[in-house]
Amino acid sequence: MFDRRDVAKALHRYINDDRQEFQSAFAKVMASPALVELQAEQADPATGEVALARYSTRDMVEIESAMAERAKGMNDARSHGVARHHVERAIARQDEAIRSSMAGPSSPEIGGGDKDFSAKRIEAGLSDEQRQAIEHITGPERIAAVVGFAGAGKSTLLAAAREAWEAKGYTVHGAALSGKAAEGLEESSGIRSRTLASWSRGWDNDRRTLGRSDVFVIDEAGMVGSRQLARFVGEAEARVAKIVLVGDHEQLQAIGAGAPFRAITEEIGHAELSEIRRQRVDWQREASVDFATHRPAEGLAAYREHGAISLAETGEDARGQIVRDYLADRDERPDGTRVAMAHRRADVRALNEGIRSALQERGELARGEDAGALTFQTNDGKREFATGDRIVFLENNRDLGVKNGMLGTVEQVEAGKPGAGPMIVAQLDGPGGQGRGERVSIPMGDYQAIDHGYATTIHKNQGATVDRAYVLASGTMDRHLTYVVMTRHREGVQLYGSQDAFTGQAGRLVEHGAAPYEHDPRNSDSYYVTLENDQGQRHTTWGVDLERAMEDAAPAIGEKIGLQHLGSTPVTLPDGTQTHRNTWKVRDAGELAYEQLESRLSRSGAKETTLDYTRDFAERRGIAAHMGVRSEIEVPRDRAAERHPAERKRIEDRAPRSSQKVGVDLAQDIRADPREDLASDRQQRRGVAEQYAGENGPQIDQKRPQQVEKQRGGMFDGLKLNARPTSSQERSERTERGERARAVSERNRQAARLGRPSEMERAVDRYARAFGAADRHVREGLPVLDAQKQEIRAAELGLDQARPGTSALMVSALQHDSETRRAMTELSGRERTGKLVVGLDRERTALADPNVRA
Repeated sequence: MFDRRDVAKALHRYINDDRQEFQSAFAKVMASPALVELQAEQADPATGEVALARYSTRDMVEIESAMAERAKGMNDARSHGVARHHVERAIARQDEAIRSSMAGPSSPEIGGGDKDFSAKRIEAGLSDEQRQAIEHITGPERIAAVVGFAGAGKSTLLAAAREAWEAKGYTVHGAALSGKAAEGLEESSGIRSRTLASWSRGWDNDRRTLGRSDVFVIDEAGMVGSRQLARFVGEAEARVAKIVLVGDHEQLQAIGAGAPFRAITEEIGHAELSEIRRQRVDWQREASVDFATHRPAEGLAAYREHGAISLAETGEDARGQIVRDYLADRDERPDGTRVAMAHRRADVRALNEGIRSALQERGELARGEDAGALTFQTNDGKREFATGDRIVFLENNRDLGVKNGMLGTVEQVEAGKPGAGPMIVAQLDGPGGQGRGERVSIPMGDYQAIDHGYATTIHKNQGATVDRAYVLASGTMDRHLTYVVMTRHREGVQLYGSQDAFTGQAGRLVEHGAAPYEHDPRNSDSYYVTLENDQGQRHTTWGVDLERAMEDAAPAIGEKIGLQHLGSTPVTLPDGTQTHRNTWKVRDAGELAYEQLESRLSRSGAKETTLDYTRDFAERRGIAAHMGVRSEIEVPRDRAAERHPAERKRIEDRAPRSSQKVGVDLAQDIRADPREDLASDRQQRRGVAEQYAGENGPQIDQKRPQQVEKQRGGMFDGLKLNARPTSSQERSERTERGERARAVSERNRQAARLGRPSEMERAVDRYARAFGAADRHVREGLPVLDAQKQEIRAAELGLDQARPGTSALMVSALQHDSETRRAMTELSGRERTGKLVVGLDRERTALADPNVRA
């Protein structure tokens, strides 16, 4: 998705010297029939702020729509189920494997309260969530999805699922976007895996095609773009295979356009894993939940409270701290695993150079050819390598047996022998860590995609697990990158930042006072503050309000301070001129830097799909939820403040008032019957139910409540395609809708004859699973995930597609019918579905005839 500014930026790369040519090209693009307007331009009536229209290409709309339709059809298919005894046997074997690994001599030594967590794992094996996820993906549907927090045990459940599938006779294949992720999937689950690109090339040449007896698992599916994932969904559908998507759409966003994993999970539902099993300390697991649920500020607060966030004065100082801490851990725990991470490649290179330089100074790494090191040409320039160096591979190469992101240790460097060019011999890291993998010889004349591997980019580490991580924060990061870097570790992570990176106006106070603006006697008086950074560079800031700010803070000369710009206020000058005056606050430089770091690392970088806009259009047309369950489930913000009292006031001061509201139990929220809203709310609910109560039921002219319309206002009224629909097209669309409705009815009758669940039963079951997942989180004191909210909304759509008005009817039944509430919260499976369907019928009757309930 993009707006007209994005179009202008793209054109400017190619046309930047001819204004008329640029305007002509821009007009042609905006008038192109390939362009689709997804959302019209909107203006906020309160602020006047304009949100530009959002566009996509007709091709992308068709790709994503077709992908969603295929996913829906595959979810309705029932052909790839696994017998219960196979699933139970696979779960039992995985339980035993977990107990053996945790109780064996190689099990980690964990101190203090962490032994309790280890004991729980030994006792329980797979968690209830993992068992449910295994049952979900080994079900009969031809497509399934698992959404799991980082470190929640997705790989472990896939190992058990593989055993169950293979016991049934299926062949299980694996794939991931990167070679390293594919290797990790194979090592952790036993599923033979390749990159997505490798699979695509094979299919292009009619090799390794799928069949009815195949199950295809895609790991880290959240990183796959719409065009690429649509190819795999389409291939699985055409070959009658089963496809399973595993990932977390809150981690690193898709490399290509779109967010198809999120879109598919919203369409078909998913199993979810929220119990963190990677971190070994309770507060770290709780912080991981914060990072996973859009609350990075609370997660960062936990690590700051425990001394795991440090802010140096300069970026060079921060990198120096990482080098020292990395090497200290290497000395203290030589058998442990560790990684340094940064977002920008320049920072990664600086960290690698810093660590190598320190090792050379300690005499642990050769420097120069005389000492045994050699310089090689790589894709990113010349690099020196010596025995003992860490090395990272940046491209897949089947002949060498290396994949993008793999790490290893250099064993030997060779300048070249007669008939052979320069060579590096390295031992790859294996499943057990450093020095456990294969030995490879790298002909540097043929393969130059290498670099030093002490520090790597964040993208190279999604899916990785290490004992300790050392992270350099930068202003280019967002909450998704933060989530990944703060959840790679088992034992600990340290986040490093610099004041100069996160405070543009900070330094040691040199002087301040009143003077003519810019010290020019021709100008009127103003106030100035001069600060000096660690390089001796001085910067002077001018502003009338600085005098008040400096008086309030009263900093001493030489003190390290930051100037925080708070905005501007309207003022009237002596001559009557209206203008705005900047307002300032003098802050401690460290506190200001931390707040800026927190703000940058909490930004959303979530990608959109065209389906987001069509779904919103459906909701505005009344398809999704006429009323009842709110589309957003409130998540309590004060849980982190309770864990970190020192942060409470700062978080509350900066949070909007609406965000301080404490969330309520999901079930209670749905079942609540506020007296002040009872009359209007009940009447509107009754209108929906009566409208569909039966052929002879009273037909009520239902109007949406004004409040709901206001909430939905400001959005577009429909998809504005360049092709103008004619009246004949509209008639055709009405005919098609009627045929679809008749087809649904016929499918339901056939399902009843065959004993399969009807469309209504499937919709009710999906709603019950969505409700139960979110309700379980609330009851356990966990935040409700965005994915859970989306699943409830999608389930509401499914109810109303099966029979209009059913979502409102379900909410009413949960509020007023105790048997329906009991079925929802205490039963499961077909029994729950049957009771809920009966409850809907009972509520429909009660709303059609008020005397029934009276």
